[in-house]
Amino acid sequence: MDLLTQGLVGSAVAQSFCEPKNQHRAALCGAIAGLAPDLDALISSSADPLLNLDYHRHFSHALAFIPLGASIVALLIWFLSRRRLPFRETWIACFLGYSTHGLLDACTSYGTHFLWPFSLEKVSWNLVSIIDPFFSLPLLILIILGVWRRRIWAPRAAVLFCLSYLLFAASQHRMAEIAQTKLISMRDHVATKHIVKPSIGNIFLHRSVYLHNGVYYVDAIHVFPGLSTKIYAGGEVEALNTKEVFPQLKENTRQAKDVSRFNKFSDGYLCQHPELDEVIGDIRFAMLPTSVSPLWGIKIDPDNPDQSPELVKYRQIEQGDLDRFFRMLFRRSDSSKTRGSVEK
Repeated sequence: MDLLTQGLVGSAVAQSFCEPKNQHRAALCGAIAGLAPDLDALISSSADPLLNLDYHRHFSHALAFIPLGASIVALLIWFLSRRRLPFRETWIACFLGYSTHGLLDACTSYGTHFLWPFSLEKVSWNLVSIIDPFFSLPLLILIILGVWRRRIWAPRAAVLFCLSYLLFAASQHRMAEIAQTKLISMRDHVATKHIVKPSIGNIFLHRSVYLHNGVYYVDAIHVFPGLSTKIYAGGEVEALNTKEVFPQLKENTRQAKDVSRFNKFSDGYLCQHPELDEVIGDIRFAMLPTSVSPLWGIKIDPDNPDQSPELVKYRQIEQGDLDRFFRMLFRRSDSSKTRGSVEK
């Protein structure tokens, strides 16, 4: 999740279990601890552009690391306060705040090493977007109200809202998965890989990606309780076959190894950028839920296979993209007729 939401959830949980007289202190400690795991974003190297991908959302987000991470944050706060704060209360608030971070990130689509060191598999429940104002704004209002008015019920209401929203998001995600299954069947396809994830800022419009006969099919799926499911047809792009597309990259070269690392980060959802031949992208993410232009990727130089690839991002909003996005979000477009619609 975005930093604001991580801090708000950490603060809400920490306040919910404190005494009212310690609410301000718990709010601050919980918020700081809720943000702390993302300090792993500082792990980077100019000589290895993929190092950050390897270690962001890694050990610092794991369940097993929570006691140690909370202790580090609590000690820092304790020393910075010149040991004026009771350490036990500080540690409990930090523990509660820190424990929310990995769980919240696992609810998004990027993948979190939640079970490290017992498993290196990334956990990703694809329930909410990393930025969702429908989720964050009520939390912000309740946290400000609770701290300003010293009302302990407000952060507890925030925690209840958080849980309710995630449960609703899980229901929405399940509806989108069912719609994707029906869509694949309608097209007489057999999906060997598939994923459904919420698009930016909401839990109603989802991005659907599945692999059939070496081709990724991308669509948007709109689900809303009480309404028929609506499909917005997207594009198609071939799955990457590195040996065919880049025969120069021998197995022992630096770029071949980095392509393998990026493939692991992307859970195997790799494609060649449709407009940039030397860019390998992660088809799971794009600016529009129907687009086949990846949000990020690695740019390689086949003529220099031992040179480190460049990590590139494509977050530009093209003219008309916002209009297309909001038309899909508010179900105003009839482009769902292109490949068919799915009714509930």
